[in-house]
Amino acid sequence: MKKSAYILLIAALGLFAACNPDPQPAPGPQGFDLPSYAQGEKKGNITYQLLIYSFADSDGDRIGDFKGIEQRLDYLDGLGVSAIWLSPAHPADAYHGYGVTDYTALNPKYGTEQDFKDLIDAAHAKGIKIYMDYVLNHSGKGHPWFKEALADESSPYRDYYFISSNPASEYRKFLMLSGYSYSASDWHSTVSGAPRITITSTTDAPVEGSGPWNLWTWAPGKDGREVKLVDKGDGSFYAVMEISGKTGLLVRKTSGWDFKFGGNGEQTTLSAGTPFELVSNGGDMFFEGSGRYKIELTNLETKTVSFMGAFGDWMPDLNYGDVTQAQNTQLFKDLAASVDKWIGMGIDGLRLDAVKHLCGGMNSFNNGANVTLLKKWYDRCNETFRKTHDTDFYMVGEVWMDAGSVAPYYKGIPACFEFDFWERLKWVMSNGIGRYLAKDLIGYRNAYRTVNPNAIVATKLTNHDESRAATILNNDLAKLKQAAAVLLSAEGEPYIYQGEELGYWGKDYDDGGSDELVRTPIVWDKASGAATGDLDGKFDLSLVTNEISVASQMKDRESLLYTYAQWTKARNTVPALAAGKMSAHSVYNDSNSSANPIAAWYMTASDGSKALVLHNVGSAETTLSLPDDKLSDQAVSLGTVKVSGSNVTLGANSSVVFVQ
Repeated sequence: MKKSAYILLIAALGLFAACNPDPQPAPGPQGFDLPSYAQGEKKGNITYQLLIYSFADSDGDRIGDFKGIEQRLDYLDGLGVSAIWLSPAHPADAYHGYGVTDYTALNPKYGTEQDFKDLIDAAHAKGIKIYMDYVLNHSGKGHPWFKEALADESSPYRDYYFISSNPASEYRKFLMLSGYSYSASDWHSTVSGAPRITITSTTDAPVEGSGPWNLWTWAPGKDGREVKLVDKGDGSFYAVMEISGKTGLLVRKTSGWDFKFGGNGEQTTLSAGTPFELVSNGGDMFFEGSGRYKIELTNLETKTVSFMGAFGDWMPDLNYGDVTQAQNTQLFKDLAASVDKWIGMGIDGLRLDAVKHLCGGMNSFNNGANVTLLKKWYDRCNETFRKTHDTDFYMVGEVWMDAGSVAPYYKGIPACFEFDFWERLKWVMSNGIGRYLAKDLIGYRNAYRTVNPNAIVATKLTNHDESRAATILNNDLAKLKQAAAVLLSAEGEPYIYQGEELGYWGKDYDDGGSDELVRTPIVWDKASGAATGDLDGKFDLSLVTNEISVASQMKDRESLLYTYAQWTKARNTVPALAAGKMSAHSVYNDSNSSANPIAAWYMTASDGSKALVLHNVGSAETTLSLPDDKLSDQAVSLGTVKVSGSNVTLGANSSVVFVQ
């Protein structure tokens, strides 16, 4: 179904909802309740990825928070979720949280430490674990570690980062960059020291200079002008000028914008008499006054250096030194101590960001060194966890590579995301050819198990950095339902990304959209309550509507949400689906060219129980002959499934699981 048709369908459902303002599911055959689970019944290891800032707002400030998540635990429980991956919860330079400025604290926008503890406890009461997102590759530029590292060459925090006056020739001195090939795009110029601006009222005559630095000044809505600064010869500069009303300021080199300084946000307000620390490539600064003012700049000429930041100049890379001894560095110890705090509070695991870039840059990295560092990190976290638990700590890494390249990472951490799962599945769904899917997935798993027999395969469709599945599949509701069914019937531990169960669409930055467009807030019943506040208006208004809300979809058994509820229930309660291993079907497999649209496999649990999984990914009805399979016990189905003797007829984009 095309996007426009899907919207019309949902709009019709919204009209029904408008006539029935009760936010609870409507009675009758068209409505449904999410499943309920007995204690310990959720055995499918399903994780839900949510964005704290856009999931659920509890206090009306339009920013998601810990209490909002706690209030929606019944929804997550009904989806069969046994764990939640939270987006970064720490204070950070940007809304998404990946530029951390304090690993030992929580973002106050999201609530207090007590709120976080309450969420953990409430989740545990429902059999739901909590995983924090941890960023080991880089900190935020606003982290006190980085500020001090730049301000003082003798600071111990210099060792926490890669800072060099000539990185092209000196990068080899950093032991962690062994095997890394220098790339200028990974390095960013800045000034070592703590450049500051101070504005004071004065009666001195206006004066400008001819030094290498200037102020770019402007009144809002008017053209700007350059004010050249007087060079005092000691690394400090000044000018005296008239100011009337609100005036914008930036500090830059006279020859251009090479070393622009500004505020630590999009807009910073300066106060008379109060020194302000400047930020390289920072945002606009404003001062409001009336009269003559002396503007003084200090530490502009201390020393020009570069720092490594593979993800941009707002996120400087962290330096663990010789990775074979990384556990002895103070950086490693400080980060481990921060995790100890959250483990003590009750978290159950970590999702690790960008781990293939730990030892190297964006395009040149050392996988062997990455694995060594990750093993040390996992062992250290697990050591703390095992002091109070009789199970191991969970840790999953974002290793955004093909399955063969991911496999070695299982030497370091127990779980990795399988990006090839979605890459393969979207080809299958787009081309209507399913016969190779089982062989491919089984092959990936064999590669992982060669490295680690207990490898945990974290399967998924999309995440917060990818264009949505609905966009890739042209908002075809039948295909979206079947993509969910495949995810929830294949071997691995599946992840559901916030809004995927509702059919949210959107293109990410790499496909011509923006990251915010794939991070849309959940609409629970009314769009007015959605947590849109941290997205700065960069979200798709056609998604933030009552018609596509959770409440609306729970009134319709044809909704995507209903399909997710059905298949997560089967995943959790059919042992072979919950934790089974995949094996190919003897007839319907990669060698059967007469059954191109059929993806078929068995799932077999450790107790010997077995399930037959069948998916017709084609656009036409197909009949299968299955004389050697048991077809009397149907666990879950999608679309049109007809059984006649030993034959099964599957309609277009139809799926079924038979317990054997």
